[in-house]
Amino acid sequence: MKNLLTCYRTIATLLIALALLATLAACASPSTANGGGGSGSPSATTPPAPTATPKPKPTGVPTITTALCQQLMTVDEANTLMQPKVPATKILADDGGDAGGGSCNYQATPTDYPLIIYFLPWNGPNPIPQSDIAAALSQATSNNMTVNQATPVSGIGDQAEYLDASGTYQGHSGVIHIFYVLDGKMIFDCFTFNVLSGGAVGSQSQLQACATQVYNRL
Repeated sequence: MKNLLTCYRTIATLLIALALLATLAACASPSTANGGGGSGSPSATTPPAPTATPKPKPTGVPTITTALCQQLMTVDEANTLMQPKVPATKILADDGGDAGGGSCNYQATPTDYPLIIYFLPWNGPNPIPQSDIAAALSQATSNNMTVNQATPVSGIGDQAEYLDASGTYQGHSGVIHIFYVLDGKMIFDCFTFNVLSGGAVGSQSQLQACATQVYNRL
């Protein structure tokens, strides 16, 4: 299982980079609105409404502990959200070691993880330049991976996207559903891989709800 989880981390890293390909459309140059001219009587001004304090951008990946994982999503919340055939019973927190990052692994059995929340440090530009995305696309193609659906989502972090991919990597064939969020110096995702989740994969609505909750609680 350790080797399989290592494979999962490699796939997750690759797919997150690849998913950014579709966000290029969202990074197009903004248009300039033309204001209407004309004269008229001055209108009364309305005092501006109070603005909420912006959420601080992460400067890196937090230390991944069981307590942090429980703060982001409890076992009961994960089971209610994902509705797995075999419910998760505990959280295995992985701090990522020297590689950085880490994950919250919701375990049903030693070979069944209905949900994994994975964290990666991000030290590159934001948004991602096209040259980096092209390199990720080339790497994914060489690893026999196919992106079946890539749906950008606004309103969560700096960039967010749902991804449905399939293929074979290091002898493991399967279907991967992932919802990633790029925010400041960190990327995190809510991830299901049928090889690790008893054959089931989460829907876009499930994984987006997971990512939204994690974002709001970080």
